Order: sequence, then structure tokens, then C-alpha cells
Amino acid sequence: SFLAGLRLDPVMSKRGEIGLTDPGTDDHLEMEVSATEIKDGRGAVMAIVSVMQDVGRLRELERRRLEQVLFDSEKLAATGRLAASIAHEINNPLEAVQNALYLLQKELGADANNRQYLEIASRETQRMSRILRQMLGFYRQQEAMGETDLNALAEEAAGLVLKRLRERGVQIATQLDPGLPRIRASADQLKQVLLNLLLNAADSMPKGGTITVATQAGAGTETEVFGRDAVQIQVRDTGEGIPDELIAQIFEPFFSTKSGKGTGLGLWVSQGIVQSHGGTMRVRSRVGRGTTFMITLPVQGPPSDARAA
Repeated sequence: SFLAGLRLDPVMSKRGEIGLTDPGTDDHLEMEVSATEIKDGRGAVMAIVSVMQDVGRLRELERRRLEQVLFDSEKLAATGRLAASIAHEINNPLEAVQNALYLLQKELGADANNRQYLEIASRETQRMSRILRQMLGFYRQQEAMGETDLNALAEEAAGLVLKRLRERGVQIATQLDPGLPRIRASADQLKQVLLNLLLNAADSMPKGGTITVATQAGAGTETEVFGRDAVQIQVRDTGEGIPDELIAQIFEPFFSTKSGKGTGLGLWVSQGIVQSHGGTMRVRSRVGRGTTFMITLPVQGPPSDARAA
């Protein structure tokens, strides 16, 4: 009956975080502490229960998981784009071969002895062409596009890396246009692009600095290029900058300025994603001053998607 009279008082439950240092290893630990009062039937405090949890380790595991997801999606997208590029390059000469076979069949006529060999060659080249078209079509299949809030997406991407970057002395600021229209896009793919740009920007600032994510609509964007409404998102950093002689190479596959780090595919994949949305991705940089990536996207999505909508 004594135990039955005890109760936890949720009103007095407290939760917070503290930093501890392990004297043995000098490691800094991030601990989440929660405390709850236990009261008797008269409301007197009998005891306080405290629970401590190492949240730093959980956050590190989550960070590693996100990095692996990003790395895997980057490799998958790169493989698909590379396969599509190869298929496209093979398909062009294959069409020329098909045309030549067609003309030869017409020249030889129906009774030619060698016509059967031409028919076999023509049939097989057509089969190869179908396979290549399927490869191209597989790569071009978009994830479901829907109405996307680019401002919310920018805040979400920044939030995923905010804690990690702050530990490296990197701050993230946002300048989001409140009048930005929603766009037709794949939110997951654009989030991948933003994460790539944020992590690249942080890597360019080993001594810390500031990354600014900005959005804007209308004036200043490339609406004249698209012939319809467009929006722009910029990722600016105060890092080391990119030398002029390397600017032209940064969107090439396997090119990286980070020796021994990364795949060299992040910007290549990101540019491919932006282009698949009917957009453009440009860069402006000054050594010692920083780099700005500018992504311009049509509000209605890529032309083919807009027609289908």
C-alpha cells in the first residue's frame, strides 16, 4: 500500500543537456539528463530519479548514417548517369549503322542471296537500340515530382548538418524570400544537392566561417532563359575559394580538390539532378574570398513534366 501511494509528478520532470569530460581519456561527453520527483500521497517529495544518456554518441551514429546514405545515393546517381552517357554515345553510331543496313536492303532487292544476313544484322541492331533506349529511360525516370517548398527544404537541409558544422566553427545563416512560390520538384533529390553544397562549403573553411543559404524569386533569376517563372537558391561560403583554372573542371566526374577525401562525384551528380529538373547550376568564386553556387529552377518543373501535369 505504501508503494501504491507513491506517484511520479510529471509537472516536476526536468530534461536538459550537460557537457562532461572523461578524466581518463579527456573526451568530451554530451549527456542528456532527465530528473523526476517521486512524491507520496500527501505531495511530499520522497526521492528524485535521475537518468543520464550519452546523446553525443547517438548523434555521431546518426551523422555517420546520414553520410553513408548521401554517399550511397551519390554513387547510385553517378552510376546511372554514367550508364546513360555511355548509352547515349553508343546509340548515335548505332542509328547510323541501322540506316546503312536499311539502304543496303533496298539496294539488294528481295531476291538477293545475302539479304537474310542483312535482315539478321538489322534485327539485332534494332534490339541493341531498344536496350539502349531502356537504359536511357531508366535513368531519366524521375522520382515523383510534387509541390515543393524550397524555403522549408533549405531549412531542413541546414538543420541536418547544423550541429556538426558548428563544432567545426562553421555557422549557417539563411536569407529566405518569404514570397518564394512553391516549385514542382523532387524534394529528396534537391535535398541531396543542398547537402552536397553545404558539406563542400564547410570543407573549404578548415578554420571556420559562415555559409549563407539564400532564396529569391523573380528579379535576378534566369526567367528569360526558361520563358516562365523561375526561382533561385544560392549557397555562399567565406572559404578558400576555387582558383580560376579549376572552375571549369569542378562539375566533371571524379574531379576533387580534396585530396584523399570524397568521391569526386558530388557536384557532377548535383548538376545532373538540377538539369533533370530543367534548371541550371552555376558557380562564382574568388580565391581567399569564398564561393557561391547558384541554382535556378523553373517553378513548373522541367518542360516534359510541365506538359504532363
